[in-house]
Amino acid sequence: MRPGDLEDKPYAKYWNPDMQGLSENIAQAVMQSPLPRDYGFSHHECDRLLEPGYLPLESGYTQLSSGEMFVATLTPMPGVSGKMIDWWFGWHSNESQRYKLWHPHAHMKAMLKNPNAENPTLNDRERYVGNTSYVDEYIGNDILKLAIQFKEPETFGLARSKFAAAGVQTAVCAHVGPAKGPINVGKLVHLIRETPDGCEMRSRFWLGKVCLRDKPASHPVNRLLGIKALSRLVMTRNHGHDMVVHCGMEMAHLASFLPALYA
Repeated sequence: MRPGDLEDKPYAKYWNPDMQGLSENIAQAVMQSPLPRDYGFSHHECDRLLEPGYLPLESGYTQLSSGEMFVATLTPMPGVSGKMIDWWFGWHSNESQRYKLWHPHAHMKAMLKNPNAENPTLNDRERYVGNTSYVDEYIGNDILKLAIQFKEPETFGLARSKFAAAGVQTAVCAHVGPAKGPINVGKLVHLIRETPDGCEMRSRFWLGKVCLRDKPASHPVNRLLGIKALSRLVMTRNHGHDMVVHCGMEMAHLASFLPALYA
């Protein structure tokens, strides 16, 4: 935050740069990774997240046979609900200061492609699903300028008709690419599952599959860009490590203040 950034902001008291360190779960996952590739799965198998219990890899990273880096983080969120998560994703991108609350040491700037803060007809999900958030943030030592294009869960094979039986309250899904340029380089899912004391966020990232943003996977250029060798070239262990650490820290920090901010 810069001087004056939080002046007259009703949420100023939720700015807390004194973030806690990595949870024991995430710290252990970082030390044990990379794990064998069989611990991960393709984004085409997202419906595995609707199975009861936990999958072999809930926190950590591995490199898939496709060359993509598969990243997972599990974040307990006591006192948080799926409704709060949908509200947060519809709220935070309208001002960079709100985005900075989320990860005070890494988040720099955020703006929506279609600003909608003044539109009272939209519900919380409609404020972000189908919209694009442009963000500047540190992942590790690198400043990334990204376009996060939020999609419906069905785009990832997650049928909302199965959510209730699986205890799933909501799912945040997106394609990710550089803010400037016509390509995407990754996909993400944050699945929110109810727990006795609130919820847990089960995050998954697939990083390194380059494709033209507005062309189908069958397009000749996308078939060329999607070759395994290119994914392995652009993805290293450092990318997996840095993404686990970043997500583990930002989601735990979000859980520490979201119930009070939402109220």
